[in-house]
Amino acid sequence: MSRTAAAERAPHEWSTNLSKSVDAKLDAELFLERVVVACAANVAVFDEAGALLYVSAAWRKFARRNGFTNAREGYGLFRLQPCKKTSGRQGTQNSFRDSVHKIIKNKQIEFQEEYILKLLPTPRWFVARSASVEVPSGFRILITLEDVTRRRQAEEELRNIGGRLIKAHEEERARLGRELHDDLSQQLAALSLELEHLVPQIPGDCNDLTDTVRQLSAKTQKLCTDVHRLSYQLHPFKLDNLGLCGAIECLCAELSSSRKLEITFRQFGFPRVIPPDVTLCVFRITQESLHNVIKHSGASTAHVVVKRLANAVCLQVTDNGRGFNVAVAKKKNRLGLVSIKERLSLVGGEISIRSQPNQGTYINVVIPLSESVTGTSNFSQFAPHRAV
Repeated sequence: MSRTAAAERAPHEWSTNLSKSVDAKLDAELFLERVVVACAANVAVFDEAGALLYVSAAWRKFARRNGFTNAREGYGLFRLQPCKKTSGRQGTQNSFRDSVHKIIKNKQIEFQEEYILKLLPTPRWFVARSASVEVPSGFRILITLEDVTRRRQAEEELRNIGGRLIKAHEEERARLGRELHDDLSQQLAALSLELEHLVPQIPGDCNDLTDTVRQLSAKTQKLCTDVHRLSYQLHPFKLDNLGLCGAIECLCAELSSSRKLEITFRQFGFPRVIPPDVTLCVFRITQESLHNVIKHSGASTAHVVVKRLANAVCLQVTDNGRGFNVAVAKKKNRLGLVSIKERLSLVGGEISIRSQPNQGTYINVVIPLSESVTGTSNFSQFAPHRAV
């Protein structure tokens, strides 16, 4: 073929190849769109700029059924609100649209976030997951939305049941504590006084009997003290009268005096209002943690710090004991740790434990407070501090 003929043929071949390339791009995009639209799951596809291209028929059906017909609103997609994490280290919550742009910017393939749609008569929860799909013109972001409303409702019901059980448990403990304090403890105190009054009436030549009565009186007084301590463990009446910090300070002082353990207590940010359920939760966790220190750690010193921040309550308990393997303890589901987690789940709190054999233990508890208590919803100011 001559050079002239080749030159004349080149524009035609270039045009044909371009047409095939354009057709291939259109075919790939069209194929992806048809697959997504026909998908029985909730799927949405975004382009490289974060613009919504199309959604599956399943999501369109859901959107129409709930009144989301505006394509600019993403058929309800952009009404999804991120669920607040229970961690106290929350930052600003990104919107669904912001999350999509973040995926594109960071070119994330793996992404998982939970969202809530509150505009419906009954809120619905969705878990969003992302996947990147390359097409001839670039790439597309596929977002799948799994409806986890039933799971969340079941979890909420379990929390409610757990909350009712703990409430009933606390009420029964309070009743038993009052009976021990107001009835049995008072009777023992009266018995001790009667024994003391009996001593002067014993004849002078009955020294053995006098010693016996005095010993019985001392034992009765000790028994009265033990019953009083037991009643306080069942229900901390000082919590009602002195507040959280006063009750914890008394607890630390009592445990220090009765055990070979030096417990120091510090508080920051009090007195400020704390909901009763949070107050009782923090006290019970402190009580359980210190009992574990006494029973298992062999520590000589322990530190308790309670902080009332603008949007959370933080409890820290540290000791210089023998420590333990945290992973092994979690696998064994020890009753004390399970009880603490159940209490925290009712108030949206979290616990973190750091411990190594022969290196002591550090427990950090964070309980976020609602806007009605704090007057603010900004959690970005909070960062737990390690106890000194």
